[in-house]
Amino acid sequence: MTAVTVGADRSAPAADRSRIVLWFVIGIGLLFVALVAGGPKSSGPALDPDSTSATGTKAFRLLLEESGARVDVRDTTPDRATDVAVLLADTTSAAMTDELQRWVEQGGILVVADARSSFTPGASSTTDRFGVVNASLARGDCRIDALQAVDRVAPPGAGVRFGVPEGADGCFTDEGGAAFVVDVPTGQGHIVSVGSAGVFTNEALGNFDNAVLAVDLMAPRPGTRVAVLWGMAPDGGAGTDDRLSDLISTGVRLAFLQAFVAFLIYAWWRGRRLGPPVLELQPVQIGGSELVAAVGNLLQQTRDPDRAARLLRADLRRRLSERLGLPPGAPPDIIADVTAARSGVDRHRVARAVSDLPVRTEDELLDLARDIDTIRTEVLHGTAP
Repeated sequence: MTAVTVGADRSAPAADRSRIVLWFVIGIGLLFVALVAGGPKSSGPALDPDSTSATGTKAFRLLLEESGARVDVRDTTPDRATDVAVLLADTTSAAMTDELQRWVEQGGILVVADARSSFTPGASSTTDRFGVVNASLARGDCRIDALQAVDRVAPPGAGVRFGVPEGADGCFTDEGGAAFVVDVPTGQGHIVSVGSAGVFTNEALGNFDNAVLAVDLMAPRPGTRVAVLWGMAPDGGAGTDDRLSDLISTGVRLAFLQAFVAFLIYAWWRGRRLGPPVLELQPVQIGGSELVAAVGNLLQQTRDPDRAARLLRADLRRRLSERLGLPPGAPPDIIADVTAARSGVDRHRVARAVSDLPVRTEDELLDLARDIDTIRTEVLHGTAP
């Protein structure tokens, strides 16, 4: 009984390799797409309502929305339908400042977290923590009813306390009566000044009662319309959205950087030297006299010296015409005159070399070859123009 052996499929290893290469290419493609597409925007200016960086305020905006507020980020004066306007960084122009003032007097509530703003009362003291970690400000003598549920806030770095004007209310006060939050009634509305916008940043919003302060001030009830004023262009300046570089995501920047690094690695790999330089011998230059003699000898074998002479003279006339700038087919007399004038070679010798005089013997052919060699050396390879 003969056993039948089934051979293994020889194409299997090749198919496995193809699949490995395919998955490798797919992985590289996915990595490239991830780099180009990138994740959510995480960079941007400090206090940017769309930034997820440590100094951004996207968490603050989302917190207000989750608390039931209707948040609108805008760079123009809020309309009458807006209940609360938030000014994290005051870059308003003089005209917009006047418009905001009128909007507040008509019943709006403006929360200003920029101590340098003209809307805030004068700063009385700072809240510098002198390096103390997780330092916080106690509520102290707080007369703002909306903040009764806020016990402590923790501004990162240094903030300020404002002097409390007559008729205004303060909260988070110090022994001298200066307050971190001041509510100043203005017309039918209110201007609420906060000593530091840092309490609303992504890195600080979860510390102590910072989030409670944000919600109680700006979203006290569901349905509150909040306008976060951002991106305004101050007088003589440009808005924060005017730079083209801001439109390029971090993923695209990383993709360009990766391509540049890959190019440098490829250039280094292709340009690397695997050993010391190798000197290559240059080909031996055959002398002109040897060329003339070789051609003459070859044509002399045809037993026709005159034919060999005609070919040598035709080649010389062509080369001299090209060298001296003469038109093709120039007469031998003109070639002889110009050659003698520019190179100093004897005209009679040149005329004899370029004119189709009959050559009958081998000695005459050799003499002609020597004359041609001399003319070529002095004119074609010498100093003649």
